[in-house]
Amino acid sequence: MDSIDEFGQSAPVLVCESETGLTLIAGHARLAVLRELKRPVLTRMVEDVTEMDKGLLYLADNLQRPMDDGMRLKALEFFASLMDEKSLKADILPRLGVKPKSKDAKLLFSWLTMDTTWRNLLTQGNIPLASATPLSRMTEDDRQAVEQLFTGFSWSRSNAVNVLNWLFETAKMNAQSVQDVMHSAGMVSILSQGLSPKDAITRLANAARLARYPELTKLQDRFLAAAGEITSGTRWRMVQPNNFETGGAELTVQIKDDDQLKRAIEEMTHLAEAPAWQKLWKLGSGND
Repeated sequence: MDSIDEFGQSAPVLVCESETGLTLIAGHARLAVLRELKRPVLTRMVEDVTEMDKGLLYLADNLQRPMDDGMRLKALEFFASLMDEKSLKADILPRLGVKPKSKDAKLLFSWLTMDTTWRNLLTQGNIPLASATPLSRMTEDDRQAVEQLFTGFSWSRSNAVNVLNWLFETAKMNAQSVQDVMHSAGMVSILSQGLSPKDAITRLANAARLARYPELTKLQDRFLAAAGEITSGTRWRMVQPNNFETGGAELTVQIKDDDQLKRAIEEMTHLAEAPAWQKLWKLGSGND
């Protein structure tokens, strides 16, 4: 808007004749700005265009526009009604910045098979492209159950894929539906608590992880509690490096001068005397 207000309209919008008058092909944002500024509209008339031509002209006119996965899916939806899958992959995907044989190409075509509700969630940014893989493993009933997790929330790739996989795997192992797993894990209750999106996603992910890995999650929580007791008030940080496949812990500290090095050594002596080490040595031993 600032650019058009200062310099005027530097590129025309593309239009064609239709039964109801002029139809816009490309330039929606420019047209909206010009209308708000009450400026005349510079147009370029395109003659004898097919629906395919309109789509290709739109892509060409928006070539420099940053494109997300939702926009790519919308484009594929448009062209899918006009051409076969082979042509879509060979001609349209490269125009969308996607290699025809890439993983993203396969994921986009998986999304084309989803119903409108799920495609809308992707285009709105609620769910990432990679979620197509775990969603495709689920039944229609299972997908309906998890739909509520993504309505009103914007999930990262790792969180979304992990939660969907954990729910699917837990349901299979326990011969349950995904809906039953979500209820028993307390996820439906979490959704009704009115939490902020960030807090809700964190709690939902933790609940799904606990349902999938109950014993491992308990060990991790106990490890973190003991590690917090040991390192409290120091610069040291402690992690369990291998999911309790072997005993032990990993300690790290960041230092940038001699004084910090001296302090870290003093803190290490203090750490070694912490009683909470005994809690760590016993984790996963079977009699802790």
